[in-house]
Amino acid sequence: MQPSIILLTKNGGNLFSEVLEKLFDCKGIDQAEILMIDSGSTDLTKKYAQRYSKIKLFEIKSSDFGHGKTRNLGASFAKGDILVYLVQDAVPAHPHFLEQLIAPFSDPQVAGVYGRQLPRPATNPVEQFFLERTYPDLPQIRSYSLSGRSSIRSIFFSNVNSAIRRRVWERVPFDESLIMSEDQQWAKEVLLKGYSIVYESAAAVLHAHNYGVRQVFQRNFDSGCSLRQVVEDPFSQMALYELNHLLAGVKQLLLYRQSGWIPYFFLHEAARSLGIALGQKSHLLPVWINYRLSLHKYYWR
Repeated sequence: MQPSIILLTKNGGNLFSEVLEKLFDCKGIDQAEILMIDSGSTDLTKKYAQRYSKIKLFEIKSSDFGHGKTRNLGASFAKGDILVYLVQDAVPAHPHFLEQLIAPFSDPQVAGVYGRQLPRPATNPVEQFFLERTYPDLPQIRSYSLSGRSSIRSIFFSNVNSAIRRRVWERVPFDESLIMSEDQQWAKEVLLKGYSIVYESAAAVLHAHNYGVRQVFQRNFDSGCSLRQVVEDPFSQMALYELNHLLAGVKQLLLYRQSGWIPYFFLHEAARSLGIALGQKSHLLPVWINYRLSLHKYYWR
């Protein structure tokens, strides 16, 4: 199984240099094809890539970028059996990252694998809690549920650090109409077709964002906008999950003697919940309002 690693970049900064350094330290990288699709970088991102002759660089206009669209474009250029997606600020945590990410494909029923996201040293406690809760240190295998309801937890998948089987992508490409969550939509479709999704916690990257409250709201507005078309979580189930999330977060902050972060944690969660709720109603709002509320404004132009 030859992997094709697809990097999507735009102004990755100095951190992208570290991503490439750690990626090229990975076991099995010599057998991998590496493609990079840059959508208008004006910093040193492309120069960092040019240090490595193995990287095939493709450039597109920033206006042509789309989360699903550009990942499909990368897959169309790739020649490998396994398509590995890595974002420009996800640093492989150890040299066995690549091997462990693609190992589950020895099972022919596996369509996709996604790995763990670990906080960086400077990550704030609220983001650390979110990552620990979303990406636990426990591998999982997901198959289609006979309940017929697509909840966010049953179809969760992340293209921050993922791999998919090429022949499955040929049957089920990413949905280019979504503002984001193209990974969740893809996972839902392949699960419905009888494939399995694997969460491989050993395939870890360092990846975190210390978003401010405004960015938390905007990102979750976009998430709510796209997930409205993907998942079927009832309000009661979402409310119960949020309540448990709040209680667990306060408990952890108290346990780690970080109680000073509790007010921000509540503000963060209020912004996240409000963003998702408004995003789910975005189809009822004027485009100019969606544009102002969104983090990915290119989508609304």
